[in-house]
Amino acid sequence: MKLPTEIDRYLKPLVVVLIVLWCGPEVFAVIELTALLELLGATLFLFAFSTSFKALALSILDGVGRVLVPLEWRPLINASAGFGAVLVGLRAVLPNALVLFILCFIPFAILSDLLRNA
Repeated sequence: MKLPTEIDRYLKPLVVVLIVLWCGPEVFAVIELTALLELLGATLFLFAFSTSFKALALSILDGVGRVLVPLEWRPLINASAGFGAVLVGLRAVLPNALVLFILCFIPFAILSDLLRNA
C-alpha cells in the first residue's frame, strides 16, 4: 500500500525527529564530523586526527613520568640548567625504572617458563 504524498511529507520530518531522539547527541557529532570531512578534505582531517594522537601520547608519557620520577626530582629533569641537572635527574629516574622493570620482568619470565614447560 503506497501512502499518499501528503502523509509522506509529514512522516519524513517525524522520522528524523525520532532518530534524533533515539540516538541522542551522537547524531549531531556525526553530522559535524561529516561536514568537517567534506569541507576540509581527507588530508586535513587525518592531520587533525594524528595531532590528537600525538597529544594523547604526550599525556601518556607525562603519566609514565609521574610513575617513574619522584615529584621533587621532576623540576630538575625539566630544567634547562645544563647537563648536570639532567644527570641528577637520570640518577633519580634510573633506579625507579630498574625496580619497575624487575617487578614486571620477573613475573613475566616465571610465567613464560611455566608456559614453556607445560
